[in-house]
Amino acid sequence: MISLFWKHIAPRLTLCCGLLTCLSILSAVAQGQAQVTTRTQVSVQKSDGALSFTAKVADAGGAPVSEGSVSFETAKGSLGSVFVKDGSATLNVNNAPQWAKTVTAVYHGDAAFAGSAASAGVSADSSGLPGFTVTAAPSSLSLTPGQFGTVNLTVTSQNGFSEQVNLSCSGVPLASSCNFNPVVVTPPASGSSISAMQITTTAESGVGGNEARLGRSGAVYGVVIPGILALIGVGAIRRRNLGALRALGLVMLLAAGTLGLSACSARFRYLNYQPSPNFGTAAGTYTVVISAYSTDGTAITYATSSDTSCSGAVCLALTVQ
Repeated sequence: MISLFWKHIAPRLTLCCGLLTCLSILSAVAQGQAQVTTRTQVSVQKSDGALSFTAKVADAGGAPVSEGSVSFETAKGSLGSVFVKDGSATLNVNNAPQWAKTVTAVYHGDAAFAGSAASAGVSADSSGLPGFTVTAAPSSLSLTPGQFGTVNLTVTSQNGFSEQVNLSCSGVPLASSCNFNPVVVTPPASGSSISAMQITTTAESGVGGNEARLGRSGAVYGVVIPGILALIGVGAIRRRNLGALRALGLVMLLAAGTLGLSACSARFRYLNYQPSPNFGTAAGTYTVVISAYSTDGTAITYATSSDTSCSGAVCLALTVQ
């Protein structure tokens, strides 16, 4: 019975499975072909000191799209993402960064609509919020180990900014440092202030000369002088009839022992606990990142470079030869 069942039923099951597989493939292809081409437009408006980014998404025929989301991207990251409704997506930014010169609206699409994108420029006066910029002069330094260099950092007010700005640096090589004078600047409204940043490197230093010099002095103070005093002291003690001379001999022996122990102790400490050599600042090229921020107690304002490769307010190229 079982063999008869498989003889008549198995071919039909195989045919059904094949049909179901074909139907699933055709359905997937149909879904891929059903994805509609879209077009995205973006505009930028200023209102009460804030920036408003609006993206319009429509199909090829101009009908508005009401699915998916739009993200507003810059060279340094996303400003935010908004769902599309009735063919429109609007993002309001109250504190637009000064370095956001171009914004790209990216429609991500979904199973029914294909993605699309459009870009718009942001004018320099689009953001009316107070802020500041930082520039460096010179923008590069070339030093040899042991030298120092000075860079003038100019903090410029924008839109009436007049708060304290804190400066810091990172990326300096080992055995070097950076210092600001002053470390906190307050530019006047629509004006600028300057802070002098000094980068100091360290030269290589060793311990060879000290070892030779201490070796000779250790021998003198540890052997020669104590030996002479010991001989005099022993000779004086052996004089039985001269009590004062014997007392002087004891003093000399005590002095000889003290000198010998102290000299040997210093020598031992030096030979076994030598100071670590200083190899100085290593030669190479480094990117020094200067960061700047201001806070009024409730919000923090950062200065960010317009250079997309710089993660701070301004970057300095440092070469150690």
